[in-house]
Amino acid sequence: MTLSRGHVLGVVLGLLAAGAVLTFWPQEEPGVKEAITRKVVKMTDAAERKDMAELMDGVSDNFQSGNGWDKQQVKSVLLGQVLRGNWVRVFVRDLQVTEVNPSRGDVQVKIIFGRSQAEELETLAQESVLSAYLIEGTFEKQSDGEWRVVQANHRSLSPTELF
Repeated sequence: MTLSRGHVLGVVLGLLAAGAVLTFWPQEEPGVKEAITRKVVKMTDAAERKDMAELMDGVSDNFQSGNGWDKQQVKSVLLGQVLRGNWVRVFVRDLQVTEVNPSRGDVQVKIIFGRSQAEELETLAQESVLSAYLIEGTFEKQSDGEWRVVQANHRSLSPTELF
């Protein structure tokens, strides 16, 4: 059986139409917990890649910390953590997200920074210098649809509190 040019064109157009339907089909927006969890993961990945622009995109222009830091001051602190040294590993531990309302959620998370080539948290301590923090904060869905941290407090963690 030989396919004519018309049959081949029809199959190709059908496949393109199916692809367009799948691509443009409305996707359900993630819930508050899922959206904030994704944002935290995206921000920690950006920190590991030393991509300060992407990391700071997750911080609201209206950000305030418990120490009175604004967005620029927290950027300076993060620059010191992320850009110091050759290797940086950032691990998220015990992430808890609580939905406050559909556009706001509270977060509690342990963030562990390590200067190492370790690929797993369990081998990080023996191969590197560590600093770890408990961060409690609030994310809000901004007018552009992005989730950003608007408030956060932190405290240093002792080695016994890491695991």
